[in-house]
Amino acid sequence: MKKSLMVTLVFLATATMLAGGGGMAERKVARTLGEWRAINPALTQYQPLHQHFVPGMGIHWGAPGPHLTLCVGPGNIVTCVEVIYPPAIGWHPWFDQPEGKPMELEGFGPAYTQHIYIADPATIKPGQRPTLLPLTLEALRKANPALKQYEKISEYVPKMGYHYGVKGPGIVLVVSPEGQINGFELIVPVEQGWYPWFDQPKGKPMELPGLGKVYTQHLYVVNPATLP
Repeated sequence: MKKSLMVTLVFLATATMLAGGGGMAERKVARTLGEWRAINPALTQYQPLHQHFVPGMGIHWGAPGPHLTLCVGPGNIVTCVEVIYPPAIGWHPWFDQPEGKPMELEGFGPAYTQHIYIADPATIKPGQRPTLLPLTLEALRKANPALKQYEKISEYVPKMGYHYGVKGPGIVLVVSPEGQINGFELIVPVEQGWYPWFDQPKGKPMELPGLGKVYTQHLYVVNPATLP
């Protein structure tokens, strides 16, 4: 009887700590376009790039110029992050298309793309709420096989995390020490010009070792102000 009472008290104390201020705060992750916009103000400049629903993706939202494109499904759920590349940059094995076979994009011409899914693509259908994937490096690697080529490319950056990427043009993942996804990044050579959704002010690119002067765009899934 005493043992049973002790177990009950321990359980209640643990539950109280997790529910109240005595435990670790629950990680709040953006999943809808509205939630992404709330912590990424530059997304107010994004517009739908087309009106038709693309099965397995949704509707693409973006802006004219280099940027991280968002795919948005039913319920305004963000289903994947995409970047479009001109064939002139060459082919890389993490691209969606086979080498030498870029796709034809309306208003853009031939292009390679890279998608990183954060929802199960098989469930991205009109009128159906997509099944969300856990926002962890492990889960995204399982759902996006090309991410197995990704390696840690930076030490921990305060208010961001560790950066994971590849040698070449590609979407960079921003990852917490626990392996959770904090955000996504695009690195743009300064020669491609400046756009108002970049992290740096116009004319003030940052210097990255091995890349020279670049602009970046970060899109976070958690409020960076809450990150250590």
